[in-house]
Amino acid sequence: MHLRALARRRPSAPMTFSLVALFMSLGGVGWAATQLPADSVGSSQLQNGAVTNTKLAVNSVGFRKIFDGSIGIHKINPQTVQARVSGTCLAGNQAIVSIDGAGKVGCASAPPLQFGATTTSPVVVADPTTPATILTKSLPGASSYIAFATPYVQVSNGQPGQQVTVSCTLAVGPSTAATQTRTVTVAFVGPTAIPLVATAPSSPNTITATVSCTRTVQGGTTTPTVNVSTSINALQTQSNS
Repeated sequence: MHLRALARRRPSAPMTFSLVALFMSLGGVGWAATQLPADSVGSSQLQNGAVTNTKLAVNSVGFRKIFDGSIGIHKINPQTVQARVSGTCLAGNQAIVSIDGAGKVGCASAPPLQFGATTTSPVVVADPTTPATILTKSLPGASSYIAFATPYVQVSNGQPGQQVTVSCTLAVGPSTAATQTRTVTVAFVGPTAIPLVATAPSSPNTITATVSCTRTVQGGTTTPTVNVSTSINALQTQSNS
């Protein structure tokens, strides 16, 4: 009888409260993790470094979620993001050949630039004193040059015994700073070449290379036709002073 009475006895109030407290302590953490109110976890609730890359969903942090200036050069992956380019190369004879992830430039000696032009059709030279412009080529400033030209002279409609003399000048630079003039006596058979070369000092402004020619005729009663065509080639140089 005594054992049956103990089995039917209801738990006491202290025992009931103890059981409820135990239940809440075991299940309360799980409830709190899944039942947080909206916006209840802010910056002050997060420990430094608590949210890592693996905790972020793909595309979960967009452009509007990033404060201006919050991502510096030390926070980016240099394999995927190029930093702002910084540094320059020496003026005149160097060029940028590489840029590293931090934006630092690598320089190397730059090859000289070449410029060229050729007449599209022969130019008639008809005056013994006023030069006829055969070809002009504009060249960038801030560099010195060595220029080459090869005028080809063709004489036609002449008479036997006539002597045709042609003078051609290559002038390069502002106010024709560098010139070379050569004179040849031209035969009536085939074109005659007049090689010319001139070196021009550096100028801060654009300069020009020009070929011009004059001609004189001796003997005969008719005037022969003198045609000149040419090419100009200019090569940048280190220094010509």
